[in-house]
Amino acid sequence: MTAMGPLAEPDLAVQLGGIAARLIDIAGCVASEAETATMIVRGMTDQANRVASLAAGLETAAALMEAAVRQQADALALARTALATNKPVIDALEQSITGVASINAAIGGIARESRVLSLNARIEAARAGPESSAFAVVASEMSTLAIRTKDATDEIAARSSGIVHDVSAASQMVTSHGALVLEQDELLTASLEHAVGQRQTAMDLATITTETVATVDQAAAAIGRVGANAVAVKVLARQLTRLKKRDQ
Repeated sequence: MTAMGPLAEPDLAVQLGGIAARLIDIAGCVASEAETATMIVRGMTDQANRVASLAAGLETAAALMEAAVRQQADALALARTALATNKPVIDALEQSITGVASINAAIGGIARESRVLSLNARIEAARAGPESSAFAVVASEMSTLAIRTKDATDEIAARSSGIVHDVSAASQMVTSHGALVLEQDELLTASLEHAVGQRQTAMDLATITTETVATVDQAAAAIGRVGANAVAVKVLARQLTRLKKRDQ
């Protein structure tokens, strides 16, 4: 047993030296890979932070767009209310003007009949002779009054026709504006839904990015621990190397 002792000790030292050398190589490779991985993780962290910043900006922009769309919707609601309020007034005015025109037409018809009657009365008065001169004067005055009434009704009819035309144009304008408001309301509703969806997407993206940053940070910490363990292994290997040299 004593003869094998001197041979066993060098063999053990050689084995320890080989193990130490391999440990140093392995630890160096692990440390190098850990450093490379750390650089990659840092780059991922930077990219994740940039994405998080972009997501926050997108969320802010989506919120602003949503607020703007809501303001437009409120303004459109006021316009719709105004149209709904004015439409009955215009309709009532149109009906009133139509009624005035109808009454005026009736008065014009009476005036024409009165003129015909006064002409007939004047003819009969002329046939009756001087005794009916007073009646002829009254008939003449009736004829003059009928003519003036007809002229007045003609003027009223002309003005009523113009008013009817203007009111009809206003009514058509209100109707067309109502259709336009309805169309714009539908577009704003779709825009609002899109803005809300875009904002929700931005919020989801921000949440995912935050979770990604946290995961990357955890990975960086784990890689850091691997690098530290590699350094510890390298220190242990060097201690084995020094132990081998001391035994020699």
